Amino acid sequence: MGEAAPDRENAGTKATDRMNHVLELLETRDAVSVTELAHRFAVSEVTIRSDLGLLARRGLVARIRGGARALQRGQSEVAFDVRLRVLVNEKRAIAGAAAAMVGDGEAIALDSSTTALYVALELREKKELVVVTNGLRVASALADAPGVNVIVPGGVLRLAAMSLVGDFASSVLRTTSIDKGFFGARGVSLERGLMDLNPEEVRIKREMADACERVIGVFDHTKWRRTALLSFVQTRQIAAIVTDANAPAELVEEWRDRGVEVVAAAIGAGQAHPRPAPPASDRKEVADT
Repeated sequence: MGEAAPDRENAGTKATDRMNHVLELLETRDAVSVTELAHRFAVSEVTIRSDLGLLARRGLVARIRGGARALQRGQSEVAFDVRLRVLVNEKRAIAGAAAAMVGDGEAIALDSSTTALYVALELREKKELVVVTNGLRVASALADAPGVNVIVPGGVLRLAAMSLVGDFASSVLRTTSIDKGFFGARGVSLERGLMDLNPEEVRIKREMADACERVIGVFDHTKWRRTALLSFVQTRQIAAIVTDANAPAELVEEWRDRGVEVVAAAIGAGQAHPRPAPPASDRKEVADT
């Protein structure tokens, strides 16, 4: 029996959801196969080939025999903007709940994650706020906010995350007192805390977290069952987690049992600000989220 036509697939997820999930998988893996994805989403291989072809035409993945691979390092300029437009509603909800934890007159830290950028957009109306960030897009989002002062520690530009990393920030962070820090993560577990992939990014996250009175994780539901190469904040350091309402309930309760405040924001909340626009050099259409 032949494969079902793509337009007759009813059992699987929507095309936009499938393509966003493929992009998420390729953040931590080199490649994905058509067969694996067809099984994962309960759709035909014809449908998956169509999805991957569309992603490849938009310059977001590279097609290979039997699947697709992540773009090579030299092609990583779109990496931040790809991640920025994945799970937009979830990130907006998280950002709104995180911003509600910030009072006027506080000093906070934001890392260079895409979720942190959404948090920054929710902070533009705060007064006498100091924001320390290594994220260039985060700093840009707050640059003209009248009540916000932005401190950007120096460093070496890491293009994939639009962040500054390296030794230059260390002296600034060692002498800085920060009330709260908001950190995205690629993975989370009770054993290893908050995790990320890039060693340079992990180092600056650790230094920022060490300067904070309260460390708050900000990440969507897809990160709860993931792991990553390196830990940057241990479980004992985490005061709170802000996630979306689709976070796995049993894992949320395990963290609450450890005394960690967990806020599961309702999706659809925290959307007063428009989604961040890509830079002029990257106006590629991305799957609608």
